[in-house]
This record gives sequence, C-alpha cells and structure tokens, in this order.
Amino acid sequence: MSASVQPLPDGAGLSLSGTVDYASATACEAEGLAVIAALPATGPWLCDLSGLSSGSSVTAAVLMSWQRAAGRRQQQLHLRAIPERLHAILQASNLLPVFSPAT
Repeated sequence: MSASVQPLPDGAGLSLSGTVDYASATACEAEGLAVIAALPATGPWLCDLSGLSSGSSVTAAVLMSWQRAAGRRQQQLHLRAIPERLHAILQASNLLPVFSPAT
C-alpha cells in the first residue's frame, strides 16, 4: 500500500494514509504541498494521520516539509492520531512540540 494525501472535507487541513516509504516520499511530499498551498489562509491546519499504517523517519521528514510550508504562510500544522512508532520518532527527535499535536 502506498501513501495517499487528501484534503480534509472541511478544508481545514489534509489527511495522510497508507505507508510513506522512500519510493513514495517525494510524490507524497509534493501532493501535500499542493494541498497546503490551496488551504484557506485561516488556521491552524490539521493533518489527520488516522489512516497511516505506521510511521518512520521518512514520514517525519515529509511532515517537517509540510510544516515548513505551513510556516511560510504563517500557519501551523497540527497532527491528529499519530501512530505510536511515528510519535516515538518525533519525540526522540525533539520534533513533537513543533506540531503541537491535536487531541
């Protein structure tokens, strides 16, 4: 299963599902950047990870790229439903606070 990026139905962010790996990371990053570019200027924005199979450092890198894009628009990307492994990676890398995870 490859990764899939979709805008959220309410227009308040995007969802990431499937598996982000080296083969899909570049396309996944580009798809997310396109969704972020089309989001309304009001925020913060949500990134729903409930459909993500797992997480890796590759997933974290894609999310950081999206967070930088949000920052360029003076917004912040909040994460929802972070898979356990990805949560551990973000926490060990001191990146978890960057995303102010939504509950």
